[in-house]
Amino acid sequence: MQRSAIHLNVFTNVASDDPRRCLVPEAISSFFSCFARPEIGLDVVVRIFIDPNPHPERFADWTGAIADGLGDLPYELVRTNGLNDGFRRSIAMAEGNYAIQLEHDWVFLKHRITHTLPEIIDDMRMRRINYVRFNKRRNVQFGTDYFVDEDTSGAVPLCRINGRSNNPQIIDIPYYKELIAAYPRIGLEGHICRYAGGGYLYGPAGWPRTVQHLDGRGVRTKDNIARLVYMLRAKGFAQLRSPRTVGLTRK
Repeated sequence: MQRSAIHLNVFTNVASDDPRRCLVPEAISSFFSCFARPEIGLDVVVRIFIDPNPHPERFADWTGAIADGLGDLPYELVRTNGLNDGFRRSIAMAEGNYAIQLEHDWVFLKHRITHTLPEIIDDMRMRRINYVRFNKRRNVQFGTDYFVDEDTSGAVPLCRINGRSNNPQIIDIPYYKELIAAYPRIGLEGHICRYAGGGYLYGPAGWPRTVQHLDGRGVRTKDNIARLVYMLRAKGFAQLRSPRTVGLTRK
C-alpha cells in the first residue's frame, strides 16, 4: 500500500467515577496486537477523543489511567463534547487517507482477522470502498443488517451490508471529509446511512465475529463476563513499543 500515516482514533468518555474501569488501553493494545506487528512497519497516529461527561470531576483521573495504561506510546488527547463531536473532529484533524474508528470498550480478535491492515486498505482503495466494519457477531442477516451479501470480487473477502454503525471500522478519510462538508448536520449510525448508504463487513458470509464488546458502562451481563475473561487473559503492552510505531506527542 502507499506509505502514509494510518490514524487510530479512539473515542471515550469518563464513563465511571472509578478510573480503574477505563478500557482505553485495552482497546488500543488490541489494535496494535492485531495489526501493527513490527514486520509490517505501519506508521500509526493515535488520537484519543474524550468527553468529560458524565463524570467531569474525574476527568484528570480518567486521563491519568489512560497515560498509565499506555506507557510510552505517543498519542494526542483531544477533549470533545460527545461522540458525534469527536467523530467529526477526528475526520477534520486527519492528515492521512484512512482511519480506524474505535470506541473505547471494543477489542479486536486477532485470531479471526487473517489479513493485514495494508491488505485490507489496498483492497478498499482498489474497489473504491469507503467503509469496512468489523462485526460483533457472525456475518449473517440479523438485527439492522437487513442483508449480508458476500462479495468476493477483491483480494479480501467482504460482505455488502445496508447500513453503517459506530462499531470498529476502517473509513476513507477524504470521502468522509466531503460527506461532512456537504451535510454539516449529519449524525452517526442510522442517520449517516441516509446520505452514505451501506458499507461492508470484513470476512465472507458466515465468518465469526472479529471484535468483542467489553461494555464500558457495565450494564450488560454477557459483555461483563466477556470483559472479565478478556482482562484475565491480557498480557501487557510490550507490542506498543515498536520503534516502527510513530504518533503525536501528548498534549
